[in-house]
Amino acid sequence: MDQKKVLLVDDETAFLVSAKKVLEGPDLSIDTADNFHDAISMIETRRYDIVVTDIRLSDVASREGMDILRHVIEHHPGTKVILLTGYGSQEIMEKAYAMGACNYLEKPLSGNILRSILQNVRQG
Repeated sequence: MDQKKVLLVDDETAFLVSAKKVLEGPDLSIDTADNFHDAISMIETRRYDIVVTDIRLSDVASREGMDILRHVIEHHPGTKVILLTGYGSQEIMEKAYAMGACNYLEKPLSGNILRSILQNVRQG
């Protein structure tokens, strides 16, 4: 089985540390970024199969995760994007899917569920 390369983007360092610990293994290689600029830089310098990003990366009104989604769709169409949020709504979910997200998940989310979703994402 090929190892999938995943970038996790979230402004909560504790989430990144625990998620990486739970998710990383022989089938998943996990990189992390805690802000928009680092995430874009990593996306531009490495190839990822999947980018998992929180929608809000700086403050309550922010939507950087949507900007990351837009960037990946435009520049790396083979990379899948999963959006995470602790502040979900039907409107945000519909917008995420309309923009091309392959999945939309609401926090809190168990590591086992996220691992299963990542393992089942199909490339192409």
